[in-house]
Amino acid sequence: MVEIEMPPSNYAIRMRPWFIATLVMLMVIVVGKFIISDFWGAVSLFFVVLMGILVLSGEHGISATNALFYSVMAMISGIFDVISCMLYFQHSKYKAYEHGAPNIVILAQTIFIISPIALFISAAVSYSIFSDCQQHSEELLGMHRGPVFDDIGPYGIGGPPRQRPQQQQQGRQVGGPPDRNWQAFQGQGHQLGNT
Repeated sequence: MVEIEMPPSNYAIRMRPWFIATLVMLMVIVVGKFIISDFWGAVSLFFVVLMGILVLSGEHGISATNALFYSVMAMISGIFDVISCMLYFQHSKYKAYEHGAPNIVILAQTIFIISPIALFISAAVSYSIFSDCQQHSEELLGMHRGPVFDDIGPYGIGGPPRQRPQQQQQGRQVGGPPDRNWQAFQGQGHQLGNT
């Protein structure tokens, strides 16, 4: 299967540093999750960051196809982080930023709150990159279509019917008067199973 990579648009290239910033922010959260002993959350978030690095591995410095996959993965991970945040605060004996709570608890609360927000921001940036690259490639495809594609409409559907060369020579339009040489089927019909 051949994959055609969409060329990055100017917007995607401008958004690349912002996307890298979201990946750095997520990597800081991974370290924080290891500090608060949320190993499962840290490992799963680390794999999300690895997928984000694949977005930066495109031929032109950004891969729009991987950006779509990353945005879906980050969104799903963000939903799971919202659930884990709710479970943490339900089972914690400390309220949010309660006075007198140990520093590790305050750090854990901060990480559980920031993690889904950072994932949703990163997913939104990544999806905006993909969306803009897709629109940009559709515009390029529409501008550079040649006569070979004249009969192909949007999404590969055939466009308006083309005139046959005989009709063009006779000067007739498609849908004009019926051809005099045309004859309906003259044979005998048969049904399967009957002898």
